[in-house]
Amino acid sequence: MEVQVVTDPDEIREIVPVIKSAWGMQNLEQLVKDIVAAMRFHGGLVLLAKETGKVVGMHFSFPGYRHGQPYLYSHMTGVINESKYGGIGKALKLAQKDWARQHGFKLIAWTYDPLMALNANFNFNKLGVLSRTYLRNFYGKMEDSLNFGMPTDRFVAEWWLDYSMSGEIRPTAFANNIHALSSMEIDLESPTIGLHIPRDFVALKKAGREEAMKIRTATREAMEKLFYSGFAAVGFNREESYYIFARENEFVKKLGKNIFLD
Repeated sequence: MEVQVVTDPDEIREIVPVIKSAWGMQNLEQLVKDIVAAMRFHGGLVLLAKETGKVVGMHFSFPGYRHGQPYLYSHMTGVINESKYGGIGKALKLAQKDWARQHGFKLIAWTYDPLMALNANFNFNKLGVLSRTYLRNFYGKMEDSLNFGMPTDRFVAEWWLDYSMSGEIRPTAFANNIHALSSMEIDLESPTIGLHIPRDFVALKKAGREEAMKIRTATREAMEKLFYSGFAAVGFNREESYYIFARENEFVKKLGKNIFLD
């Protein structure tokens, strides 16, 4: 027998049949509840948003630690469909921020698909995050009809609690210098670069997975090239659907080493 450390996200799914067999557990809702309960007891946070007594939103996060830096990892924040876009998600994130401050955290981090424009707008413009990390296929294969066969690439969003990027840097500040890219040929000598993403990547995936995959691959190459060249994503222009990447941002330089790079 050998015992291995798992690093492949697709291999993690192999724990599920063992859990079902060892604990006689067929209802995975119970497993989710138990895991979140354990995370809460051991230093994590669970939030519920309610309207007239009805639960309309939830959030949970737990402590993370990489390369000597502790942070709060925000795993999931969600709002029921009929209550979306009414400020509930932001209220949950601000409550999380207050709790994190009270418990000594300076950084909250989470991952999201960089091609989801609505999430990009929320993260950069409403919360004030930045990103320096692109993770390929972070969750491995997804089996649902929409994402089947599509790599689960992610940005790591960094939300530094003593600083808001949205309060200091706005897309209009770079309007004269932005190169809104129609191709992947990037001028790395420019201090700021604009990189377009689809306005609705979900609709593109529904229309045709092949075209969506081409966009995933092209933007992956461009974003990784920018990060490797010392740029950070510091803003998002919602109207024209492009990220703002900056290389000589003073706050980003103060952060020092990126703990999310292995």
